[in-house]
Amino acid sequence: MGGAPRRLEDARFLRGQGVYLEDIDHSGALVALVIRSDCPHGRITRFDTEVARQMDGVVAVLTGEDAIADGLGTIPPNNVPTLKGEPLEVDGPEVRILPDGVVRYVGEAIGLVVARDLRTAEAARDLVEVDYEPLPFALSPNDAAAEAGYSLHHGDADATDRAFDTAAHRVAIRLVNQRVAAAPMETRSAIACPSAAGYTLTTGTQAPHLTRNVLARDMFGIPLDDLRLITPDTGGGFGTKAPIYREQALVLWAARRLDAPVKWVADRNEGFQSDAAGRDMVWNLELALDEDGHFLGLRADVKANLGAYQSLFGAVPANVGLAALGGVYRIPTVDIRSAGYFTHTTPVDAYRGAGRPEAIYALECLIGKAARHLGISGFDLRRRNVIPTDAIPYRTVMGATYDSGDFPTVLAASERTSDFAGFPSRRSVSNAQGLLRGFGAAAYVERAAGGAEEGARIELDDDGGADVMVGSMTAGQGHATAHVQLVSERLALDPDRIRFHQGDTDRVSRGVGTFGSRSLAVGGSALHRAVDTLVEKLAPVAAAVLECAEADISFAKGAFSITGTDRRVFATELARLAHADRLPGGIACDPSSDGAFQPAEPTYPNGMHTAEVEVDPETGVVRLVRYTAVDDFGNEINPMLVDGQVHGGVGQGAGQALMEQVVHDPDSGQLITGSFLDYAMPRATDFPDMTLSRAPTPCLNNPLGLKGCGEAGAICAPPAIMIAIMDALAPLGVAHVDMPATPFNVWRAIQAAGKADK
Repeated sequence: MGGAPRRLEDARFLRGQGVYLEDIDHSGALVALVIRSDCPHGRITRFDTEVARQMDGVVAVLTGEDAIADGLGTIPPNNVPTLKGEPLEVDGPEVRILPDGVVRYVGEAIGLVVARDLRTAEAARDLVEVDYEPLPFALSPNDAAAEAGYSLHHGDADATDRAFDTAAHRVAIRLVNQRVAAAPMETRSAIACPSAAGYTLTTGTQAPHLTRNVLARDMFGIPLDDLRLITPDTGGGFGTKAPIYREQALVLWAARRLDAPVKWVADRNEGFQSDAAGRDMVWNLELALDEDGHFLGLRADVKANLGAYQSLFGAVPANVGLAALGGVYRIPTVDIRSAGYFTHTTPVDAYRGAGRPEAIYALECLIGKAARHLGISGFDLRRRNVIPTDAIPYRTVMGATYDSGDFPTVLAASERTSDFAGFPSRRSVSNAQGLLRGFGAAAYVERAAGGAEEGARIELDDDGGADVMVGSMTAGQGHATAHVQLVSERLALDPDRIRFHQGDTDRVSRGVGTFGSRSLAVGGSALHRAVDTLVEKLAPVAAAVLECAEADISFAKGAFSITGTDRRVFATELARLAHADRLPGGIACDPSSDGAFQPAEPTYPNGMHTAEVEVDPETGVVRLVRYTAVDDFGNEINPMLVDGQVHGGVGQGAGQALMEQVVHDPDSGQLITGSFLDYAMPRATDFPDMTLSRAPTPCLNNPLGLKGCGEAGAICAPPAIMIAIMDALAPLGVAHVDMPATPFNVWRAIQAAGKADK
């Protein structure tokens, strides 16, 4: 624990030995292309596939009528719990494998062309003709055609009203958390192959077992054992590869119908049209403070765009994610209202943080505005309201119980690490160059690594090695390194002798998946327990080998020892003897074990990030020039992996703050940002070197003391950067800029402020 060996995965990736779906040889597979709607909302009045069906090389053209005839089921809704633990009932349309005559967004799958090669499939798809009867469409929750899917209330409205009535200061803000695309490096894809044992589906997913279970049980009505799901190396997920997608079901359906392997790979434009989107919320907030700047109460009204259908975790961000609104602060009372609306856009799902980035962005930008209103620094205002260390464990007004944390220490470390005291001199240097410099700080507590039970298994072989099976699924995070490191230390095994298995439902018997930073805190804890069980299982065997009482045995660093002596036997030696049936007295022992862990409470990673920006007032160009992070992730298995997660999260958060936005044409509903020509993505040149440090307190809610680290950067970067931008623009009288702070948006805000002054 705490060492930083290089990632075990990297050598094969750097040598080009990664095995992504496109690397798998399925030269005999049929090629599938999806027919997609170009209407945002309408009734299909004509679907002419005859010419396409007659083309040489076309094997099938499948439509919704075929799906109904084959009796396929639907993707069931995921009734996630509310903050109060009750199932959240969301009233939305059924998710069929293909729509039942009504399309609900541009890019929705409405048919499937299957051909012997890609060129033929493309030509056939172009020959399919579809007519629609247009229906009213909505692109945002405020549009007339939007339909409410759920409505929630949290807090005490009367108590909050009283707090505002007595407040010396009231600060309000309206924030748009724009829709963004995850755009992982590897697009979504799937290959389905029939066999004597059933079917094998190979697809990039963050939840292999969950995807297998829904497809087999709910959509196709076949036994789970008849469907094997394999997830090879996966090039990025970020939440968008967690849901079950129609395309996965479509290739499986086609393979079953045609009794042949069928392959589908999305191009980038399809990804923008059909991948689950992120964020897309509008927040109205108000904070009540007393004369000394102490928080008295918080009001918030949240409208979330769910898209056209309820995706797997689509209801999470504006529901469970609201727990983060407590922040690191003592807030006596809240009145929070949240509603999710169905629109005619791509469904929204959990995107790196799943509501915690949205909530922290809203809270911290509100606090930043309050600090400017009071004429004090953000550090000072937060210091007056931060939860003291001796109050931990602390139950927030949002219902979360922080088991650990030292928030004042994190705040002080952030102020020191960022050299806030030296900021005025840096601002003077920027001003002398005609640039406006701003400083922003944002604190967070997030709720991570909770939820369902995760399982793991370890098997010792007869040659000093081991097989490790986990139910989570990596998409570049370094799971093999971290899990192998954990087992290597406990059992004193050579890391090169540990074989790591994931992403195969035949090889790994159970699992939930990777989301919410749960893979190590939950899955790693399950593996830790599997090792515990193995040690307990081998203890009497070791006692027999050492010819002593089991009570005299102790275990450390892979060896069982007789207490007070130098006599010992390694677990690997016991495994070798067991496999060879050479244990004394004819003892039989299977040197393997299973482990499971169900977190009673989630973990609460926390920290504070700061950003400094320079703004060119003539062009609106914003440059991120300094970034520091102080985080509390509890115990860390591999700090280098943690650094990588923070770097990546900051990159995505800064991308949202400065450039990323999914845009639809308001008149036609068409997607404008359908490629990287129109959708901006951050590059390495957009970032300064980051200064990362930690102020850890061990988590008490899992045996490893870990807290999730995957979302921290994506949570804190947007508010820190946007607060810095507002600090830079304040001398010009700019009151507010929404994300993304593109040069045009910033320049427009500067011009509007100038006209207002005149």
